[in-house]
Amino acid sequence: MISEIRSLPRSVWPRALLYSAIAATLIAVPSDLIDTPIFSRPVAVRWLDYVILAITAALIGLILAIRPVPGAAQAAVERQGTTTIWGGFVSFLAVGCPVCNQAVVALVGVSGALSWWTPVQPVVGMAAVALLVWTLRKRLNAYRLAACPLPA
Repeated sequence: MISEIRSLPRSVWPRALLYSAIAATLIAVPSDLIDTPIFSRPVAVRWLDYVILAITAALIGLILAIRPVPGAAQAAVERQGTTTIWGGFVSFLAVGCPVCNQAVVALVGVSGALSWWTPVQPVVGMAAVALLVWTLRKRLNAYRLAACPLPA
């Protein structure tokens, strides 16, 4: 997969950088990894949150930057877009404040969010990375098939 990523055209990389920056901003601002006056976070940010953010934002940027030629695989490309959005959402859950997540607090309370959800968040982050790597693999396959179709 690394060799396929290296063989991508140069036009992919500026788009990947732009999409990665947008994804990182959309995940980091509401989860208060980037400190803004709009959002606050009562629980300290862990170093692992930044690692998960960087990896998932880079993967999202690559997935969105690789654009297979429209054609027969268009439905597969649309499904990859959906799984990319889900990967970003799972990444947001993984790096977000455990006490600020209203769904978690409603289900297990504040003490449950701190004692149960906080230790689970790195596993959720790994799930987001796995989902995005799987989606990137599918996107690279669709790109390769569109770039070099099999003869009929």
